[in-house]
Amino acid sequence: MGPTQRLFSTKRWLAIAIFTVAFNGANAATVNDPLTGLPVYPGVTDSNPLPQSDFCGKQMQKDFYIVMGNKVDVVTKWYVGHLPGYRKYHAVADGRSQDTFFSPNGSAEVTVTGTSAGFGVYSICYGRFQPELTTREIISFSQSRKGCD
Repeated sequence: MGPTQRLFSTKRWLAIAIFTVAFNGANAATVNDPLTGLPVYPGVTDSNPLPQSDFCGKQMQKDFYIVMGNKVDVVTKWYVGHLPGYRKYHAVADGRSQDTFFSPNGSAEVTVTGTSAGFGVYSICYGRFQPELTTREIISFSQSRKGCD
């Protein structure tokens, strides 16, 4: 094999390797939250279960993830694309943006909370409600005010 053929062969294998890594990276399995089964934003790991509590007399379980270095608009856009049928509610609480995505039946939610200093993400919480929240309860949950049925 001459130098030209060797160079061509090396370039071909390099291109195949790059394509394989890029293809596998783009199709890597999405990690799901263990409590809700919902997809977790890429790179976010180590959920921390919060103590069980209630909202409007309904059992609430939550998983909490600390997130740093991501922009709120990028993360919320990702959730819009990965939570089809979920409705997004926006609020500001304690100087932090909160974008909450609720399942159509009110049984699950994901809340992206921003930092108080800007446009970065502070945390992502996943929640499950039993029984499901009503529309009025969903709206009040999203606005950090209790409006129970």
